[in-house]
Amino acid sequence: MKRHEALVPLSREHHHLLILAQVLKHDVPAYPNMPTTPAEQRTYALARFDDLLSAHFRWEEEVLLPLAERYGDKLCRLAHQVRTDHAAIRTAFDNLKTATDLDLPQQLDALGHQLAAHVRFEERVFFQKMQDLLPPEAWIGLEQPGRWN
Repeated sequence: MKRHEALVPLSREHHHLLILAQVLKHDVPAYPNMPTTPAEQRTYALARFDDLLSAHFRWEEEVLLPLAERYGDKLCRLAHQVRTDHAAIRTAFDNLKTATDLDLPQQLDALGHQLAAHVRFEERVFFQKMQDLLPPEAWIGLEQPGRWN
């Protein structure tokens, strides 16, 4: 899918999040040089949340979603779904911190599926609808460097 240049950095990060999702799932082959035990997967997932996902969500919530919400009910509903997904994913990551050894494999797998579904929703539905509905002037300023800090 062709992405507006303002969305390209988010789509690149989504690629990394899909890799994380695959690492956490149980029904996929192991990735080379990636964690394979539940304890290692938890450590890796929590580190990726801290170094990538937290800032990614924050930028979407503080910049992208308010922009989308200014352009109609359809985008408002989609933005609400993104916010709901973010809250659920944050809760799932928080739950990893205290998961027992017995519960951890199932929680990792569920988080992997949840994260993959969210990324696909943003890429296939939300971003596409933004590109369809936002006028060219709405994108001005979103391409500026430094927005990821």
